[in-house]
Amino acid sequence: MTWKTILKDIAFYVLKVLVVLLLIAAAFIGGAMLGYSVIGGAGDPMDVFNPELWQHVLDFIF
Repeated sequence: MTWKTILKDIAFYVLKVLVVLLLIAAAFIGGAMLGYSVIGGAGDPMDVFNPELWQHVLDFIF
């Protein structure tokens, strides 16, 4: 193997990891919006990005 093929393999591996992390983040955001607005019946799906909502959730946990 040459350095060029090794670097190409590393770049593809890093790209795959970044794509998986991006898909996980998108699934989390979509799931939070769906769960809050549709399943929870709370209203606007964009309210899930409200910091006061997350502080309220954390108050229940801690």
